[in-house]
Amino acid sequence: MKDIISRYIKHDAKGEFCLSGETQVIKDGFELMSGAVMNADGYIFLLDGERRVVSGYDAAEGILMENIAGAALDLHPDDSKAQQTIELYGEDGQAAETRLYFYKPGKSDGLDKEYYLGTVLLKDCSESFAFDTLARIFGGMIKYWENTRKYGDEYNFLLRCLDAVDEGISVVDEAGRLVFVNNSCCRIIDIPREELIGKRIDILSRTKPLLTEVLKGGKSIIDVEYFLNVRNKMVHLINSGYPVFDENGGIKGAIDIFRGIERSTKLASTIAGYQASFKFSDIVGQSSIIKEKIRLAKIFAASSENILIQGESGTGKELFAQSIHNHSHRRSEPFIAINCANFPNELIDSELFGYEEGAFTGAQKGGRQGKFELANGGTIFLDEIGEMQLHLQAKLLRVVETKSITRIGGNRPINVDVRIIAATNRDLEDMVNSGKFRKDLYYRLRVHYIGIPSLKERKEDILVLAEHFVKKLNRKMQKNVKGIEAEAKEILINHDWPGNLRELENTIASALFICEGDYITKQHLKMESMVGMDDSAIMNKSLLKRVNRQMVLDALKHTRGNKKKAAELLGVSRPTIYRILKG
Repeated sequence: MKDIISRYIKHDAKGEFCLSGETQVIKDGFELMSGAVMNADGYIFLLDGERRVVSGYDAAEGILMENIAGAALDLHPDDSKAQQTIELYGEDGQAAETRLYFYKPGKSDGLDKEYYLGTVLLKDCSESFAFDTLARIFGGMIKYWENTRKYGDEYNFLLRCLDAVDEGISVVDEAGRLVFVNNSCCRIIDIPREELIGKRIDILSRTKPLLTEVLKGGKSIIDVEYFLNVRNKMVHLINSGYPVFDENGGIKGAIDIFRGIERSTKLASTIAGYQASFKFSDIVGQSSIIKEKIRLAKIFAASSENILIQGESGTGKELFAQSIHNHSHRRSEPFIAINCANFPNELIDSELFGYEEGAFTGAQKGGRQGKFELANGGTIFLDEIGEMQLHLQAKLLRVVETKSITRIGGNRPINVDVRIIAATNRDLEDMVNSGKFRKDLYYRLRVHYIGIPSLKERKEDILVLAEHFVKKLNRKMQKNVKGIEAEAKEILINHDWPGNLRELENTIASALFICEGDYITKQHLKMESMVGMDDSAIMNKSLLKRVNRQMVLDALKHTRGNKKKAAELLGVSRPTIYRILKG
């Protein structure tokens, strides 16, 4: 029976069920099939045009336990499936309808079953046999079709999900042939899907593919930096490869998940906090000189040229650098700051340019990206550029000229798109004249120049800044100081402020910390005048008596245990902090 029916039912090009041959063939052959139908193991009925059972066959009536001849099959009112209609198309172009019905036995013998029946309406058949029902065989086919469609929908949905992710995904079989790639994979390596499927990855790439190692070793390789050479194009990736096993533990293939190095670098920069937080609105001042510097900086921010910022220590050079970055088109990209004076000569090289695995003893496995790679697409702030040694200046010059870096221990250039903002408190022009700074690098960095004025050059901003620091530090210290008394203001205006903004902020912080009234007085400012004195000089001052153990403990609480910052907050030296804690 199965073989006979299979001759007349097949799939079309779209995967739909269709009737093979003329519908008349099925009609004429029905009588020849009746013997097989009579003995078939399943629900098989012949219905008339009104869906009444014309005859019930042995197996069907045995299962239903009743004579169903003359019974009517109705659409089940409570089941949405019963209302479903599926169109079938025969080779003759005639359409047929397949409907789903339910039959419920009518005997009162306790049976509470409903039988699922699939029927097909054959066009142009005689009125007495408008419905030919092969309930089990054809109904099963409909159920199979429904399941196939369901799983097909789920499969297509899964593919759409994989295409929606930003990471590249590729899957290979045990022979290393690509069986699946998502849209991001094609975008990242710039090859269309049809040119990838079926290709062996070891032939496709000139470099050894990661999945080749995964297939060979049967172990996952996670988050490794990788260079893929496809069609003479080098693609810089972060890869993870995972083996896929069958039920017996044999390797059936592998899956590769990767992203471009630029996205990984941006993500790492975000996690590491490599973002600029200050904007031009954070630069406090009403003097014409500071307003002019802000105006120039905003103009320079619109370009991608390098900028040199020069000014005394504590004038806010990084504040300007961050503001420029946040005002530029690179604002959503990393901002990475590095102080060139904070690293010994043997470390600053690897810090800036990175290194390959095995470049030196203790080198991190897999190598490490340098600050220029991390800043790719954004801005790198080189503070105290005047402290950079000449051999590093030569390397930096090559980066500026070629827009690429080469890691220590490597020979492969890595392209970087980075804007450099350099800052110094030294006179670089004098250093150039004395041979301590490369002239060519100096002019490469000084495309735009901003000279930040010292605090003594903008005295009209001192009180504005002082009041700003009172408000800012009130929140930080959970204080409620209302302002600064007139005599204290006079002291602030007349001070030279060699430490500039940093010194002023520390002075206000120290005064605010010991102030127990509503206003900072001149007595509160005396502590800052002692900064830089040795302990013996400070110990002779009666003011030290006011710095008690509890104040030190409070300062440590505010600075989260940082004794250096606590000392700055109190306006005393760090050894004094230790002495008070001991005593």
